[in-house]
Amino acid sequence: MRIKTDFDLFITSDAWWESKMSKVLGALTDTGFRAYFYEQNYGTSLTKIMIDLVCLDPEYNKKQKARFSKNDKELSIDLVFDLALFMRITQEERNRIVLEKLIAEVPAIIAKYKFEDFDLPTFEKDFKKWMSKIL
Repeated sequence: MRIKTDFDLFITSDAWWESKMSKVLGALTDTGFRAYFYEQNYGTSLTKIMIDLVCLDPEYNKKQKARFSKNDKELSIDLVFDLALFMRITQEERNRIVLEKLIAEVPAIIAKYKFEDFDLPTFEKDFKKWMSKIL
């Protein structure tokens, strides 16, 4: 029997309002993913994932990065998007681009860490299912 641990998946954004990233974030929030993931148990070595959707002009040359706090068992991930692109495309395209990046990169970033007991296959399946609800 697995011990229940509250798992926290938190997604936020850091973007200029004209990128409309807030609408993507709203669509994600409307899926109810936070409540679902809070009830899940993927192990005790990683209990919180914080994803920041960053939308900037490419001239800033901001690199995507991930940071793991072993004491807090928290993984912070920055996913970077092109501001100029987001300002000229439709909301559906924004949603699709963010979804594709989330699904492709978040599990891959997690896999780079050697977590003692994190159930990545189950998390990845759940993550893909819930994030896909924005389309």
